[in-house]
Amino acid sequence: MFGSEAGDMWEALDAVDWRALGAAGPDHPATDVPKVLRRIARAGSTASPEAMGRVCGDVVLRRTPRADSTPHMDAVQQACGDLQDLVLGSTAVGTAALPFVVDLALDPKSIQRPYLVGLLMSLVGDGEDVDPGRAAVWWQQWPRIRRLLDDADPEVRREALLLISDRTAPLLERWYVETDPSVQVALLVALGRAAAEEDLTESTHAEVRAALDGFLHHENPVLRVAAVVASAPLDPQAVPRALPELLEILTDPVVAPRFGEVWYALECEYPFDRNAVAEWVGSLLEPEPTAATVFVAALAESGTRIGDAELRRCAVDQAWQLLSRRPSVASAVLPLAAGLLADPDDDVRYKAAHLLAILGREAAPHADRLAALLDDTGESRYFDGTVGDHARWALTRIGDPRALPDLVERLVAPYRDMQGRGYALSDPRQPDVADVLRPLRAHARVLLPAVREALRDEVSRAGWLVQDLRDVLHAWGENPLLPGELTPYRGPWEPPVPEPAEAVATVLTYAADGQWHGMFTTALDALTHHGHLTPPVREALTALKASDRRLSEYGDYRAVLQDEEIRARIDRALALP
Repeated sequence: MFGSEAGDMWEALDAVDWRALGAAGPDHPATDVPKVLRRIARAGSTASPEAMGRVCGDVVLRRTPRADSTPHMDAVQQACGDLQDLVLGSTAVGTAALPFVVDLALDPKSIQRPYLVGLLMSLVGDGEDVDPGRAAVWWQQWPRIRRLLDDADPEVRREALLLISDRTAPLLERWYVETDPSVQVALLVALGRAAAEEDLTESTHAEVRAALDGFLHHENPVLRVAAVVASAPLDPQAVPRALPELLEILTDPVVAPRFGEVWYALECEYPFDRNAVAEWVGSLLEPEPTAATVFVAALAESGTRIGDAELRRCAVDQAWQLLSRRPSVASAVLPLAAGLLADPDDDVRYKAAHLLAILGREAAPHADRLAALLDDTGESRYFDGTVGDHARWALTRIGDPRALPDLVERLVAPYRDMQGRGYALSDPRQPDVADVLRPLRAHARVLLPAVREALRDEVSRAGWLVQDLRDVLHAWGENPLLPGELTPYRGPWEPPVPEPAEAVATVLTYAADGQWHGMFTTALDALTHHGHLTPPVREALTALKASDRRLSEYGDYRAVLQDEEIRARIDRALALP
């Protein structure tokens, strides 16, 4: 028998021939396992009351180092990291250590128990990939492991839910006895997800629905929201149907702090705040664009009415997410963004101007208001550029000449101060220089001197923008060669023009599976050049044109720009006889 139930953990630990198990890595001999386990156990026995419950840091196990570290906690974190390297680095070592990890996870004196539960999850792996020997040990230990689900510590119980998160029956069993709201939220969401993925009997399905429906009227408003979110996998209309109540709860300033106290998800260490839950709800509404835009507009209106800048930021972020994925929401996002142009919060104005820039010519009625923001130096909390930069970009998209003075200088300035720019590809970020200038061929006469001056400067300092600025000149029909250059200019790479049969296959494949194909735009051009469309191709292109999704490979503002370009190509193709 493994484990410490008979008080013999350390004797059993010393009885294992660790040397025979080899090593888990160059610096991790298996003989280190007893040492590391003892270090962790000693840390728990000597910990102060304030240290109890603190969690070791580890990225793989969904945990990060705490900011309030002390030398003692640093040593514990190091021991936890060493243990992970040992047990995950070798199947044999991990299998032999598993019972002792269970011992420590069950010991209420351990100060890193949620971490240890997460390590157990990593040891069990995912089903078919588990080593048979380890699986045998795991199931031998299961009667002890499942005691973690009844542990006195809610954080341990919450982490232990991952052990049963894909099985409806044990989740239901836990549901009837769980009373802590922070565990109930995670349990509700896991229950709805598992029930949707399993083939349940009619009676079990009804039992799950009764459990979820029972909390739709709970006295705790946060749990009512959780019940709606948990019901979504089983009932796609659950969230749209509950929209009025969800808005009432999510915009209540008294309720807002309570989300951050109890809303935990199994995959996350830290709780979701009110805005994160609102974004979750918004993502569930996305298949219903009308409901989604009503939700976002209501968040913005409530945020303005009660003076909640965080709520307005949440609204404008969700509006951006919707617009970058669904063309149909443009008419609803336009007044929302325009209404936030005068917001007192810099971040809100920044993103509102960004939205109007993405909307392009549809934002023309608000050109005067955008022009009034050209000197606005307000900045986003996370992204580069200013409100004025985005207002200027919006005016270029509208075709308003008020954007032209100092445009090139403002675009290249960020690249003079640093080595390139940092951003994620899903950010509402400042556009790349070429994306702003290439469409402005009609204004080339005004902009050309500044572009050539910027190019000379970039060449002299071996800057990042040399190729971009040359591409702009090429797009304007201007000479992109540098003084004294002998090598012919090479423009942006374009795939070779496919044969008609290949072009047809590319278009039909993209229309059928919705997955981006790099040859799609070139295939469209080839079909247009060929001069006629077959009925299946015409039908496929008509369906693509009508689809409410961005025809693009990108996830930022370029999704809209590329979508516009592709739809224009589709229109040219459909105009053929």
